[in-house]
Amino acid sequence: MTSKERVLTALSHTEPDYVPLDIGGINNTTMHYTVQDKLRKHLGLADNGTEIRALNQNVVVPDDSILEYFGADCVSLYFNESRPWKDNGDGTFTDMWGVIQKPNPDGLYFNMVGHPLEDAESDRDIDAYTFPALTPFMIKGLRERALKHPDKCLILEGFREPMFGLPSWLRKNENFYTDIAADEELCVHLLDRIVEFYLPFIDFIMAEVGDLVDIVKFADDLGSQQSLLLSPAAYRRIVKPRQAKLYAHVKEKYHKKILLHSCGAIRPIIGDLIEIGVDALNPVQISAKNMEPEKLKAEFGGKITFWGGGIDTQSVLNNAGVEEVKRQVKHNLSTFKPGGGYVFAQVHNIMPDVPIENILAMYESYKENAHY
Repeated sequence: MTSKERVLTALSHTEPDYVPLDIGGINNTTMHYTVQDKLRKHLGLADNGTEIRALNQNVVVPDDSILEYFGADCVSLYFNESRPWKDNGDGTFTDMWGVIQKPNPDGLYFNMVGHPLEDAESDRDIDAYTFPALTPFMIKGLRERALKHPDKCLILEGFREPMFGLPSWLRKNENFYTDIAADEELCVHLLDRIVEFYLPFIDFIMAEVGDLVDIVKFADDLGSQQSLLLSPAAYRRIVKPRQAKLYAHVKEKYHKKILLHSCGAIRPIIGDLIEIGVDALNPVQISAKNMEPEKLKAEFGGKITFWGGGIDTQSVLNNAGVEEVKRQVKHNLSTFKPGGGYVFAQVHNIMPDVPIENILAMYESYKENAHY
């Protein structure tokens, strides 16, 4: 099987030759740039440069040398923001959405410190916001990268978190969450404006590479460690119909699979995600409440592909010994892989505190246990 065939077979809930492997096919299965640097040096791999598209996280679109060394099946087609971040000259930067970003004190990440709609009080304030321009810079080099990897599963990345994350970045978290509870009309107006922007946004990117991509990835982090960030009823009333509109646009117009990234304890709405057309779910945060692999596979295994969940990144991959890393990978593979519907990745990005030996142990255990 080619990598493309392997992933698409898994997505069809049929067992391929072995469980597909994703390393950085999306910006939630990749690694911090410092980890890539250490891996390339440790393994003696070619250094083809460092490509960072998710600037706020400082995580990489992985070097092809790493993808080939470990045998990854997926390649990220990560388009640019509409323009490079604007340097404000005071240690902060403004992204394409008008959100002000400031480096964390350790210099490894960025934090959001300014929000363009923080003070909005009315629909008129929302309407005064100018959405980003759709520019040639966004798609620069995208088609060339796709054509370079014809046998890989190609995932379109860069649409971020349109229906929950983005409005919270524009409004500021506490304001957006307050809107959900106390000013639903304002909340819905903002979300509807975002949908209006996103439909031609999707078409713009798909006009460049829609004939080549296999999967379109969206995100919306809807859960905390213990629960959803909003009630299931509020999700179904406010967020779900608008997610459904975006996903239907992709599926009906372009006939592509949908991969959704949503962190946390989201089990109460996985059935809703299946209903609106989500084909695969990432990161499968197995350390969150009621997100145990056995429970998820038993309830949803034939209905959605689990993409991730291979090993906990909150306490195991970074803190456990090599043997515990191998043990958890083996256990989770044996749980998720029967019948297909599984793509292996660690729960989230590999951070700078993860020992190299644990990374190597994770992929070694994957190789030992991935075959059907």
